[in-house]
Amino acid sequence: MLKKIRTLFIICSLCLMVTACGPSEEKVLEAQKKYSQLIETNNKVVEAHNNVNDDSMYEQLVALQGKIADVEAYNLNDMQDEEIDMLIEIMDTLIASYEEFYTALQNVKVEEEAAVLIPIPITVINNSGKEIISVKLYQEDETGVPQNVLEGLTSLENGQTMTGLMIQRDVNNTPWLFVIEETEGAKYEFVLPVETYDESGKLLTLVYDEEASAVILAEEPKESETENSETADGEGSAESTEEAADVKEETEEKAAEQ
Repeated sequence: MLKKIRTLFIICSLCLMVTACGPSEEKVLEAQKKYSQLIETNNKVVEAHNNVNDDSMYEQLVALQGKIADVEAYNLNDMQDEEIDMLIEIMDTLIASYEEFYTALQNVKVEEEAAVLIPIPITVINNSGKEIISVKLYQEDETGVPQNVLEGLTSLENGQTMTGLMIQRDVNNTPWLFVIEETEGAKYEFVLPVETYDESGKLLTLVYDEEASAVILAEEPKESETENSETADGEGSAESTEEAADVKEETEEKAAEQ
């Protein structure tokens, strides 16, 4: 649960009348103004803290408010100008500490907002005429070795559909890479412009470009290609349809485990 810090209000503990034997009126007004600034800074930090999910600074901020309570305990009427100067220095130090927390909280807010990810389901149709033995899908700036989502599964044969894949779009729209390898050893890498994708998902259709002699991603699948994806090599085979269903089920189960 997010811990809330109380907002402070200016109270009259530093607003005492000045007597003939007390400090100068000018010094009292200076202390009162500084106290008001301290409370305003506290309230600004409290609002910033309550707008983030990170509670790691809670105890420190509560302790800082305790020091404000110490300041409130001073009776300006019993102090000399020199003592009030020291009190003002204390309040300046507290204000500086609050400003540091405020900067830190602003950075936390930026990080938390940047961490918001939008899940986008991906479906792959293999109409390339090739048998795909490796499929890797990972963010461009990801570290480590990308995982082959077909590992431990059957290959993605021509005409089959793979579902259950998922990418996540961050606020920077960091591109994702879609890398495949077919049985003949050829590898293909595609950059996915995730800024154009939405939560409804994206259909990636693999086709073979005769001119380029390479597998490419079709921008939008043709109706005939979608229909042919139900069978291998365009032949209405019940066996091929069953294999496609098996790959679909296996990839969905693997995606759920991840």
